[in-house]
Amino acid sequence: MPELASRNPFIRDLDDLGYHVDFIGAHFVIYGLPYLDGAGALNHGDWASPLDLNGAIIDPPSNHQAWWRGTRPCDQQGRELRLGGGVHAVTVTPEFVTDQSFSFKLMENGQMRAYRSFEEKVQTYLDVITAPALAAYPDATPLRGIEIKSAAQESPLRFPDTMSSRYHMNDISFILKGKKVAIIGLGGTGSYILDFISRTHLERITIFDNDKVHVHTIFRMPGFIPRAIGQHKVEALARQYANWHGGLEPVSERVTAENIERLGEFDFVFVSVDDGPARQHIIDWLSTRGIPYVDCGMGLSRSAVGLSGFVRITGTDRKAFDSNVGTARLPIGNAENDEYRRQAQITELNALNAAMAVIRFKQHFGLLDRLDEATSYIVDTATLEMDSERPVA
Repeated sequence: MPELASRNPFIRDLDDLGYHVDFIGAHFVIYGLPYLDGAGALNHGDWASPLDLNGAIIDPPSNHQAWWRGTRPCDQQGRELRLGGGVHAVTVTPEFVTDQSFSFKLMENGQMRAYRSFEEKVQTYLDVITAPALAAYPDATPLRGIEIKSAAQESPLRFPDTMSSRYHMNDISFILKGKKVAIIGLGGTGSYILDFISRTHLERITIFDNDKVHVHTIFRMPGFIPRAIGQHKVEALARQYANWHGGLEPVSERVTAENIERLGEFDFVFVSVDDGPARQHIIDWLSTRGIPYVDCGMGLSRSAVGLSGFVRITGTDRKAFDSNVGTARLPIGNAENDEYRRQAQITELNALNAAMAVIRFKQHFGLLDRLDEATSYIVDTATLEMDSERPVA
């Protein structure tokens, strides 16, 4: 199969798209194709076709026949699709015996013609067999290979991490397996952090926030989440990102003295809150217990031309807390007259803040290299220069 895929781009494309394909008994097989039976129920069958091979190159097919393991596919009215053939048991391998034969011929200008390529044969059968099922069951999918490959990687990630395997980085991406992470505060920065880390092999991602999604909130979240307004942020985000990750846990609560003990179960905590005393309490508690963290923050206000401000991160240990607490790098007070609430936050800076936090998180666990010992970083939005705070020797 690997050689077939490397020498025949459309086979590689089917595999990359997520079809469950194989080459067995001199036949090309696609497993798990959705189809309708005579009662309109959703079923899945396996399609097989012999190959005309020229070395590892697949030549145009010499015939239009194919084989099927399953019952006869039907349309939405319960009528059998006009695929030709009939009941026919063919032993492809001892473990793969077909139930049906197909003999679907193409017509052009009123005349039957041969398939011009094996790709055309495969795509024609795929379209004819699966179209009624995909119309009747919008959530049905012919891409069963995604689920199978995802299960094989033994992580909550719902898609196979082909990006890491493509560039031979599985050993690095697998470092996060078994790790449990919390995000406290799911505003603009926190929701972007979730967007980034939901595509990793983390065992669990727990998100804390007791606020609801308002109209202004959706301008600071990644993408667009249907029907989110009015829901708790953590519920809306968990529903959306469950498409990526199976280990999401939404907690519709603020982290306070009453529930802070829950943080003891995590291997890393992202702190993205807008309350100074709460920030101090959480980071003091984490750093005292040796739980690594990154605290995020930003400030933006009008300047002579447009907007100006900063984006910062601080962490990940007690040294970072002691070196920065009470400064602009780790503020513990609240602005007077609710000034924070009047300061603008725009999504690209939320995303930048989140990216800085996730980079520091990956550095902590060794996924990314790190060459300095700075405990805090601040990016000035006007100059795009970064200032870092290093501990005193």
